[in-house]
Amino acid sequence: MILQYIQTNQVNVADDSFRVTFAPRLDELKNSIREVGVINPITLRHTQEGTYQVVTGYKRLLACLELNRQTIPALIYEPHDLSPMQAFLYNLHDNIFTRELNVVEKYTICSKLVKLYAVSEEDVVKHYLPLLGEEPSYKILHQYLGLEQLIEAMKVHVVEKGAALSSAMRIAEFTPSTQNSLVNVLKHVNPSTNKLNELLTLIREIAARDGTSVEEILQRYQLLTIVADPSVAAPEKVMALRQTLRSVRLPHLTERQNQLTELIQGLQLPQSARLVADPYFEDPKLKLECQFSAPEELNALVSKIQEAFEKQHWHKIFEWYRA
Repeated sequence: MILQYIQTNQVNVADDSFRVTFAPRLDELKNSIREVGVINPITLRHTQEGTYQVVTGYKRLLACLELNRQTIPALIYEPHDLSPMQAFLYNLHDNIFTRELNVVEKYTICSKLVKLYAVSEEDVVKHYLPLLGEEPSYKILHQYLGLEQLIEAMKVHVVEKGAALSSAMRIAEFTPSTQNSLVNVLKHVNPSTNKLNELLTLIREIAARDGTSVEEILQRYQLLTIVADPSVAAPEKVMALRQTLRSVRLPHLTERQNQLTELIQGLQLPQSARLVADPYFEDPKLKLECQFSAPEELNALVSKIQEAFEKQHWHKIFEWYRA
């Protein structure tokens, strides 16, 4: 191993044999290199063909290339000093102990261990998944390996939105053309994991029930139009998507929810109070929630509740709810 400054254009950036980094953000790193240069040398492996493979420091190399720097400090190993498996493990440990890996990077590690370096699934589960902060589970390993079906644009989306493994796995089950259509909708919103999984499940169930493609579902119900309006906040877009898809998937349930909403509006409760019901009408109990900061506000609420009783509005709600 030797330390020397090497021409950046001599390094084969396209060789990703040992790389795990995906969709790196380089702005802060480039600012640092502008200020003080490259502090830690990258690690290269000199191949028998005379090229240089990146072992560690891929982001530093990319940053230097984008800054048009001609040279970079590098620790260089000869092929007999560092096997491909050793080089991959160097990079793996260099990453897992210095930052948090995203879901696509964890997939890359699992995939390369199994497919490129012929590590048994048993060893990956017992030894490497805990290194990645995961439970030693064959199910988790196979979920990560299943992400191979993600198209490149969806991988970028999954990383940028910080999607969980469970969501990425569901998306990977769709065909490439479906993923292309989905990413155009999902890039406008950032739902929680539970909400995203619900949206994906609803889309799949509607497509299966109607015997049609997801692309047709997205077009027929204008889901892209719902989320593309830049003046609407992301949470409102998610809510609109859920309401649209649930009304298509469960029309009778949606009709009952709309009927209950109209009945609740008839109570004319103040904005500080709301009546909450189980969205699936399986719980026979209703819940009244209210907020107040002074006795007068509470007294006004009680008056509204009493007035609604006198007008039989509460009785209408209970009779309807129990029907």
